[in-house]
Amino acid sequence: MTKDSGRQTKKRVAVGRRRFALLSLLLIFCTLSCTKENRVEKEADPLFVLSGAGLKCVLDPLAEEFTKETGIEVEYSYLCSAMLLTNLELTHQGDVFVAGAKYYFNLARDKGLVDEEHMVIAGYQVPCIMVQEGNPKNIQSLDDLLKPGMRLGVGDFEAMAVGRLAKEMLKRAGILDQFMKNVVVVGGSAPKLCLPVCMNSIDAAINLTATAKTFDHCSDIVLIDKERVMYSTFPVALTIYARKIEEAMKYYNFMQCPKARKILEKYGYGIYFDPKAEQYLE
Repeated sequence: MTKDSGRQTKKRVAVGRRRFALLSLLLIFCTLSCTKENRVEKEADPLFVLSGAGLKCVLDPLAEEFTKETGIEVEYSYLCSAMLLTNLELTHQGDVFVAGAKYYFNLARDKGLVDEEHMVIAGYQVPCIMVQEGNPKNIQSLDDLLKPGMRLGVGDFEAMAVGRLAKEMLKRAGILDQFMKNVVVVGGSAPKLCLPVCMNSIDAAINLTATAKTFDHCSDIVLIDKERVMYSTFPVALTIYARKIEEAMKYYNFMQCPKARKILEKYGYGIYFDPKAEQYLE
C-alpha cells in the first residue's frame, strides 16, 4: 500500500466515523423527542369513563362541572352496560366504570374487573307514573291505573331496568295482574315509553323519573306513594385497568360531593323517600 492510498483510507475511516457519530446523535435526539411527545400526549389524554348509555343526560353536565373544577377532561364511552363489560374485559381500556344498575357492577366485580374498595352509589333509578300533559285523567296513584278503560304502557319485564322495577313494584303491591289488563304498549326502551304518552296514544306509563323528565315539555310526572315505590341504584367504580389513577380518584370523589348530588337530583336521579331494604332492586 502506498502512502497516498494509506492516507485516503484513513480519511475515509475518519469521515465514516464522523457520519456514524452524527447519525447516532440524530437518533438519540429523535428518540428523546418522540419519548417526550408521547409522554406529553399521554398526560393530555382525557379520563376514559365507561358509562351506561341511559345516563348520558346527567353524566354530560357532571363532566362539564368536573372539568371546570379540576381541569381534567373526560371522555365517555356510552353503551349498554353489558357491552361495556365485554369491552372492558377484552380491551383492558377504561379508567372508571359507571354502570346503569348495581346488577352490572356486581357482574364486573365477580369478573375481577373493578376495584371494589373504590365504589360509590352515585344516583338512584326511581320509577314514576308518566301522564299526558295536564293529567286529563287525574291520575294520582297506582290504584288509578287499574280503572277500566285506562290505556297503559310498561317496559319489557325481562330486558329493561324500568320494566324489572315496574314488575317487582306491582307484584309487591299485589296489583300486577289488574295492571296488565290495561296495558296496550310494552316499550323496548325507556324513551320509547315516552312517545306514546306525548302523542296521547296512551293515558300513562310507568317510566324512570330521569327519562320522563327529558319529556317534560309534553307530559307530566306523578310520584308514586313512598311506601309502594321501589328503586335501584347506579354505582361509580375505578377499574383494575385504570391508567390515570389520580384523575380517576378525583372523579370518584367528585361524584360524592354536594355539587354533584345537586346535579343528580336536578336530572331525576335523587330520591324523595327514606329507602328501605325491601324496596331495593339490584
